[in-house]
Amino acid sequence: MGGGGSARYRRAMNDVLQPPVTGVAALRYLAIPPAVADEARETLRDRFGHRLEVVREKAPCRVCLRIPAAPEELILLSYQPLADIGPYAEIGPIFVHADRCAPYARIEQFPADFAGRRLVLRAYNRDGRIVDALVAQPGEAPLRAAELLGRDAVAEVHVRHESYTCFDFKIVTAADR
Repeated sequence: MGGGGSARYRRAMNDVLQPPVTGVAALRYLAIPPAVADEARETLRDRFGHRLEVVREKAPCRVCLRIPAAPEELILLSYQPLADIGPYAEIGPIFVHADRCAPYARIEQFPADFAGRRLVLRAYNRDGRIVDALVAQPGEAPLRAAELLGRDAVAEVHVRHESYTCFDFKIVTAADR
């Protein structure tokens, strides 16, 4: 595809991947807080004191939720997606762009770069305990997350890489944003 073909394809796929969600308010797809990445860029340390460095990788940035087609300069850091109130508040590796990038802004739409992936969805309650988990096939994550969030016990769903299980982003209902 030449020109903006790839972008047009992602927009078209995003429209397909946004089926009406029955029984659940609209979903919100939330990247990590930009301040976490800004601190890492400025100090080359994460919030756990680890020394960081700039690397060239083809990995998703957890701020803009874009997966590059070719290696880009990224920083690998430790991140804790849940509040530290229990044993499920694990810390794991994530990548962010080495230079500041625009935070993911289309929070009502599933991030297009993740649409073609099998993804692990972990459902957590308000106390930070896992309620359920599943592997969503490509294109199914929004619907499967809506099903999980339709349960009273589920407060948020974390999207993770299928093999490495690194945190990618979280999904909440509009009411919980």
